[in-house]
Amino acid sequence: MLIAVRAEVESVDHWREKFKTHVDLFKSQGVSLAHMGAADDKTVIAVFETNDADEFARIFNDPATAEAMSEDKITGGVEMFVLDETFKP
Repeated sequence: MLIAVRAEVESVDHWREKFKTHVDLFKSQGVSLAHMGAADDKTVIAVFETNDADEFARIFNDPATAEAMSEDKITGGVEMFVLDETFKP
């Protein structure tokens, strides 16, 4: 299952560095791989491969995740998307 999280940050470079320090948190969410990208210098996205979307969502809404986001200097605009459909043109 793929889950995408979009957010606004103070600094993409800071976010990229701090994001990679949350290994234990991501593993607890069943994450096996995370793809990272940026739309501009303030907007980022992470696409997570997880084996448990429900557990991912539960922990995503936990105070530990809010603390991790604070360390990453996420300023707002956080959105989570479950990518539950594939289309091949």
